[in-house]
Amino acid sequence: MDAKDHNEESSGDPPSEQITKPGKRRGRRIVIGILLATAIIAMVQHWAPSTDHQIANLITIVIVLITTVQFIWNLHWIAVKQRKIWQVPASCLLIGAIATALFDFEGFSGELIPQIRLTIGKRAPDLRQEIAAQDTAEKDETNTNSPDEASVSPSSDADRSVALSDFPGFLGPQRNGVISNRQFSVPTDASQIETLWNIGIGEGWASFAVVQDRAITLEQREEKEYLSCYRLADGALLWMIQHESFHDDTFGGPGPRSTPSIHENHVYAQGQDGTVWCVDWESGKIIWQVELLELAGWDKEASESAISWARSGSPLLVDDFCVVPFGGPKDLANSGRSLVALNKKNGAVQWTAGPDQISYASPMLLNLAGKRQIVSVNERTITGHQIEDGEELWSFPWIGQSNGGANCASVIAAGADQFLIGKGYGGGSALVKITTAENGSQSAEPLWTSSRVLKTKFTHACVDGRIAYAINNGSLESVNIPEGISNWTQPRRDRLGQGQLLLVDDTLIGQAESGEIVFVQADSDEYRELLRLPAMESKTWNIPTIAGRHLLVRNDREAFCFLLPKRRD
Repeated sequence: MDAKDHNEESSGDPPSEQITKPGKRRGRRIVIGILLATAIIAMVQHWAPSTDHQIANLITIVIVLITTVQFIWNLHWIAVKQRKIWQVPASCLLIGAIATALFDFEGFSGELIPQIRLTIGKRAPDLRQEIAAQDTAEKDETNTNSPDEASVSPSSDADRSVALSDFPGFLGPQRNGVISNRQFSVPTDASQIETLWNIGIGEGWASFAVVQDRAITLEQREEKEYLSCYRLADGALLWMIQHESFHDDTFGGPGPRSTPSIHENHVYAQGQDGTVWCVDWESGKIIWQVELLELAGWDKEASESAISWARSGSPLLVDDFCVVPFGGPKDLANSGRSLVALNKKNGAVQWTAGPDQISYASPMLLNLAGKRQIVSVNERTITGHQIEDGEELWSFPWIGQSNGGANCASVIAAGADQFLIGKGYGGGSALVKITTAENGSQSAEPLWTSSRVLKTKFTHACVDGRIAYAINNGSLESVNIPEGISNWTQPRRDRLGQGQLLLVDDTLIGQAESGEIVFVQADSDEYRELLRLPAMESKTWNIPTIAGRHLLVRNDREAFCFLLPKRRD
């Protein structure tokens, strides 16, 4: 043996020690990396209620991905040193194959939490395919009112086929999420609620509009968009209108977003790609149909690039007009692209207005500073418009981005000449007052702005006098409107997430993003949950519908109609 071989042999560690020492160092790196990531995630999630859960969850996802890559790389390095070069890659492939077989990825929640579902488990009921006979045997034969007139009350508890009151469109009869007269007893136990039907339904985030014995919504079935009418008594399909349209997005999912409006025996609806219908309420016959993209000279690809999550504005029926967000290329700014008013009888364009690109909010009718007007939340502004010609009365800056930090919430009236507006994505809220100058011009000024309260993302504030109830950053809260100060916030364990909210007299009905329905006392002093009712078991962004004693809820796969107990007080 020569001197060189002797030195190499005597100075080197045994092969096992050469592997073990670096392996221990790598193991320490793995532990330190996991502990550091856990500490950062804990801090981020701790701050989430006062900042933004979506941002916190995005940071968490990035940290988890970085930590996972570091963990796998270090394990792979140790395995390579042990001459097991394929161990980690093969294990990753096996785990990936098993996960793919057992789980489906269904996009993200409104707070960027990945939605994962077992492929083996509960499935939504089948879709209704056959058109049922329009049997009126269960319907009160004395009811001859039109959909806009007061509905006839069911004669007894046995008659469940006609709603005690109508919910004719977006956010209810007053288009503000508030129903003044509660016609049911607030249940204290799920056994007091009767399930009239549970059916499969197509994808989308539209809600039900209910008038008398009919519930109407929009849904996606494969490559087609449908305007569908269901019988309130049993969920039977009465008529459907189909349209070749499909929109999908990783974050928003597929399907139409807007809620139809029922007005004077007609249904008005806007599809996800800008098709606007007027349909006979009784038969489902199309009276007129307008393609907004054609009117704007805009192709679908350009539209979807600017409005990533599809059109979601619900039609506003005011005077002789059907008003919806318009949109279009930048060169339409001078001629009007924020809103379009269609003749409600024949669909003819009456006017277009506003220079700003559209958002995901719906136009609203408000009376501000002595003037009845249409208020539109756009991509970067809020504007008021004359009803007769769309002329802009005032403009208020409200910055958003329709393929990022979007404006989704509409304005809600909150006192004389004032409205509330909220925004998610780390945004905030404002109470805005409209004033009229001596020359008759109007202007908008904020009474307060806040980055802490009423950060409504997909939902809207429900106003009761000086109090607003809203889902703020995923938690239900009560806010004193004049001061913009929170009275209480829902406990974190009870959060609704990016769900929806209605105020029915003295009771808040919350639709949790997870699918549960929550009844809460409308109390400005404290949070008092009355009942939590299991319903859907997957992501739910749809606004619930309250039509008398009928409570209808749906998401992108199933729909329920519940009959609430009769009010006895």
